[in-house]
Amino acid sequence: MRAFRHAGDLGDIVYSMPIMRHICGGEPGALLIEAAHYTRQQLTRDKWCGLDTLLLQQPYVADVREYRKGEAISVNLNDFRAPLMSAGRRGALGAQPWKEKHLTHWMCDIHTVPQDVLLTQWLTVEPNKVAQVVFSRAGAGRPAHQVYQNSEFPWHRMWDAYHKDAVFIGSDEEHFAFSRICGHVPHYKTATLLDAARVIAGARVFVGNQTCTHAIAEALKVNIILEVWRAGPNCLVFRDGVRHGWNHEVEPFEL
Repeated sequence: MRAFRHAGDLGDIVYSMPIMRHICGGEPGALLIEAAHYTRQQLTRDKWCGLDTLLLQQPYVADVREYRKGEAISVNLNDFRAPLMSAGRRGALGAQPWKEKHLTHWMCDIHTVPQDVLLTQWLTVEPNKVAQVVFSRAGAGRPAHQVYQNSEFPWHRMWDAYHKDAVFIGSDEEHFAFSRICGHVPHYKTATLLDAARVIAGARVFVGNQTCTHAIAEALKVNIILEVWRAGPNCLVFRDGVRHGWNHEVEPFEL
């Protein structure tokens, strides 16, 4: 069985799954999650948020466990970080197109995987049809440099269009911050990322910023309206059913 090592963050791991699926072919592999100091948070098991339960639903994942230092692996999914950081240093004083390169495409290049693996659905779950629209906006409670939001995104327009048919998923703090800015929307509490994925799969539209729930929505290929983080728009997928909210001009989908 092939063993794949990844340090996270959670959304980065979700975006690595097309690589794992492609390399595994028809034989399921094992994902080894590393608690590393260079990610936004060290992914010790208590911070997995049930990601393992979501991934173990997938036919190409046979096992999800903690990485043990020195353990033999087949593929190091962290290898994309070195060229990404190198590109960042080279582009620091000039144009920065590297910032708009999708995280999955960085991994594709390193592991010689076709970039179109990003365009096919790579997560499947049993839908939980709670609401037609799911709102998610991470960032509340984080340090400022880890808040991936865009002040020009028209959240009030999205709220006006959808709040009667929507729920919010995320932490209590995130829900409070969202409601204070936009208005009330029911908070549907999800204990794990599998629970969140089922709610997203049961919706017609996901509206959110660049966070793990957005990665899951993309993996499920639901309709997405993304609040683009201008400082690092590294998860843009160009397909039917996705609208990128760089500014106030992005429009809601019709339900």
